[in-house]
Amino acid sequence: MTKSSIKLLKGVIIALGAFVVLAVIYFFAVYKFLFTASFTRKILDEKSYEKFFTLKQSDGSSEFHEDWFLRNKEDTEWFLAQTPELIHINSFDGLKLVAYNLKNENALGTIILMHGYHSEPFREYACLARYYYNLGYNVFLPYQRTHGNLDGVHSEGKYITFGVKERYDLRDWILKVNEIYGENKPLFLQGISMGCATTVMTLGFDLPSNIRGVIADCGFTTPYEIIWKVLTEDRKLPTAKLIIKIGNFLTNKIAGFDMNEYSTYEALTKNRSRENQIPILFIHGNKDEYVPFEMSKKNFGTCLVSFTNITDGAVAPIPNPQADKYSFYEVQNSPHAIENFIDREQYEKRVADFLDRYLN
Repeated sequence: MTKSSIKLLKGVIIALGAFVVLAVIYFFAVYKFLFTASFTRKILDEKSYEKFFTLKQSDGSSEFHEDWFLRNKEDTEWFLAQTPELIHINSFDGLKLVAYNLKNENALGTIILMHGYHSEPFREYACLARYYYNLGYNVFLPYQRTHGNLDGVHSEGKYITFGVKERYDLRDWILKVNEIYGENKPLFLQGISMGCATTVMTLGFDLPSNIRGVIADCGFTTPYEIIWKVLTEDRKLPTAKLIIKIGNFLTNKIAGFDMNEYSTYEALTKNRSRENQIPILFIHGNKDEYVPFEMSKKNFGTCLVSFTNITDGAVAPIPNPQADKYSFYEVQNSPHAIENFIDREQYEKRVADFLDRYLN
């Protein structure tokens, strides 16, 4: 081998070595700073609550809504002062899950409230829980898997799966609630953000007949679509395609699910095929910068119409004969997951009307 060829071979080996090192560093960075941060537990502190109630203004400044923060805190304290029972179940894959159950004497029914991503029940639901209780409902507040609070109340789990596995947890909570209150007691479901996706995806199961309706507040469609949106629009990462491929590899190998494994579209199609479809009230703020407003509109559209193949690859729309069971409430100027504070009076009226309509 000549000196020039040896020199060339060394150069190739060095280049390949450098490439391998960079690839390993890149893979580790995706695992450490994106996968681990996004798919594992986060415990909220008071600053997280303050941030939740701080809104961006049109001039770029931020405004902390102390009145909302204090109302949420007061209603959390009220809820806990009622000494709700802590209920435990084991998930289908062996995790110990926990929920608060607040019994209401002579209740009209029960409502299960599913919180969102990296959150906990009281941040989104303290005020609504008190409202629903005052309407006459038992209130059931699960902690989603891999979520908990500073006081040590938590559901087990190492990884968040964006509704894919959580939908099985909600299915089992439904069965537990019916065990407690009976299968003849009306049952409603509500979810906010990832809790909404979890709730809607649960409609893909064969569910008990006492479920009267679902309130679907600002939910996404699939894990893949919301994560892709965060990578490309929120973080504007130039290598988003490669990152999401690595991320999906990690979710499959480590967290045990695929980002495209299940979607709200599939669950809503299942619900549309029921002889007696479960009604849904969709809610979404039109200034939501986290979960796009259009995602709820797509979910809503899936409920209203299906498509059938005709000729030459063309499709024809088939209207849903039970389309009147689906409604959409667009909350003006509301950012993510805070519609019930932005437009409290109208929000409470809409959900109360929905509950009243389908209670019996």
